Amino acid sequence: MKLDRIFVAEDIDSNNLGVTTMLQTLGYANIGHSQYCDEALLKLKRAILDGKPYGLLITDLSFDNPRTQKSLDNGRELITAIKEIYPEIKVVVFSVEDDQNTIKSLFEEQKIDGYVCKGLNGLRELQNCLESIANSETYTCPIATAALQQKNTLELNDYDQKLLSLLAIGYKQNEISILLKEDGISPNSIRSIEANISKLKDHFNASNTTHLVYVASSLGLI
Repeated sequence: MKLDRIFVAEDIDSNNLGVTTMLQTLGYANIGHSQYCDEALLKLKRAILDGKPYGLLITDLSFDNPRTQKSLDNGRELITAIKEIYPEIKVVVFSVEDDQNTIKSLFEEQKIDGYVCKGLNGLRELQNCLESIANSETYTCPIATAALQQKNTLELNDYDQKLLSLLAIGYKQNEISILLKEDGISPNSIRSIEANISKLKDHFNASNTTHLVYVASSLGLI
């Protein structure tokens, strides 16, 4: 699947510029944008009437809109409105929101195709999201994925919490082994520590230890 025309709905200039620049770097030339939901919907409708509909909408959820007269207050309403007239459009939400219920309902009710949390790796994850959508796959960034699994996340035991905290400080596995032995905590062998870190990476869908610490920190676990 080819994404030729992409529309970005984002009210913060720096975020809008960051997303647009990333898209241009990837070779996308037909990029529309708006800082307001109502204006975004009008532009999306105009493109449909002109026979050149946008294939993908990237939108934030919250908009600080100074206009007093408006019919759409947020990104969720924008998604609902465009889906009613052009259900085939692909939608990616790019937001700071990482609430489990919000993300779940957007996939189930608004039928979005991707959810990426803003932050340190936001634009990189957005790029990964575009690649997945181009392959007709849905996508959630690691933070969103962990949020959707939050019920399991809350079941982390004290040992897992200790490992995450030590990793966040910057200790290596052999150093963690020594510290655990000093505190009388087991298992404390390097092999068992490596196995538990691997388990946590799988649990949080993290690609490496740094990524694991980032996701756990974003969820407020450390």
